[in-house]
Amino acid sequence: MKIETGHGIISITEKALQKIVAGAIAETEGVALTANESASLPERLRAAGRNGRIALRMGEAGLEIELRIDVRFGMRIQEVCRKLRDNVRLSVEKLAGLPVHVIEVAVEGLSGTRADRVGGAFSV
Repeated sequence: MKIETGHGIISITEKALQKIVAGAIAETEGVALTANESASLPERLRAAGRNGRIALRMGEAGLEIELRIDVRFGMRIQEVCRKLRDNVRLSVEKLAGLPVHVIEVAVEGLSGTRADRVGGAFSV
């Protein structure tokens, strides 16, 4: 990906952009990354970027980002996705200087167990 400035052209590799996006994912509360939530930041970053869960394309209007995530059970999915979009957009625009056109988030699953589950039945 290339950024044209008044002083020249800056090239940013897709791998570097994926690390920026993975960092934003790892910082977003409610996104499930690893079985061990107390994992170190490098482990969380690797988990966030694994298995092709981040797809980047440069469109005419800016960077197009597609994310596939799992959400921790009990979290409000819409709120987690909104925070994730905000974190990713802010990180990419601030650190890479690239305009973000669209961020698509696909929630593929829920991770963890339900906290209000008692004896095999849901408590209300």
